[in-house]
Amino acid sequence: MFKSLLTNFGPNANDNRGVNIFGAYSNWGKQTKGNYGERSQGHNSIIAAEDGRTYLVYHTRFQNSKAIFGWDNAHEVRVHQMFQNEDGWLVAAPFEYTGEQVKSEDIAATQQVATDRIAGTWQLLIHNFKLDHTKKDTAKPVEIQLNADGTVSGDQTGSWTAQEGSSYFNIKIGTTEYKGVMVEQTLEPSDDKTIAFTALNRNGVTVWGYQTAQATGINGIVKCESEDSHYYDILGRPVTLPQRKGIYIHNGRKVVIR
Repeated sequence: MFKSLLTNFGPNANDNRGVNIFGAYSNWGKQTKGNYGERSQGHNSIIAAEDGRTYLVYHTRFQNSKAIFGWDNAHEVRVHQMFQNEDGWLVAAPFEYTGEQVKSEDIAATQQVATDRIAGTWQLLIHNFKLDHTKKDTAKPVEIQLNADGTVSGDQTGSWTAQEGSSYFNIKIGTTEYKGVMVEQTLEPSDDKTIAFTALNRNGVTVWGYQTAQATGINGIVKCESEDSHYYDILGRPVTLPQRKGIYIHNGRKVVIR
């Protein structure tokens, strides 16, 4: 007896089974601008390479690409670096590999992005199941703020945490938690750098994010009531004793740690 076919994509999708590493997307970074997006990723392999990195190598189409390549839906082989989140699940870097030096073992052992760099404006993209490919549907990003107090605001709300001493990064969108990693990436095809995260929820849905502007400046000075009160960093966060070089506020005065 044949069982009914289960599919997790297309207009007749009837299941969310599996892990959606990523799917069709547009308006992301500097490569998939406007209605020119990436879709139909396939013919893929994951390689644990001798250089200590893990790569996803795949074949993709580019939506509405005739004006750029000279024919409809041009194909290209692309490579994204893969990492493991703290639960051991594979997650794909949000942008193509362009020679970044972080290795697979570095994720658990080093913090590639300092926590005080994270607050700012971000683009967030959720790779949901059941995209309607007959209508060239794509996942599209929204703008959010990752705030210094660990909250998420903007087009989505929630919270975030970065694990000190490692590159593990978790974000909660609404009530759904995604576990992943945060690293520095290149906004190909340019040489511009940014910080980015990739994370996965327990239902197999991937979320990507990259920073478009870092939070800077001091919105106000909190007057200290005693000489032994906290220092405050440039984001207004209390610091018991400055451990890093930078500008701090202490007892209403600017303090420079060199």
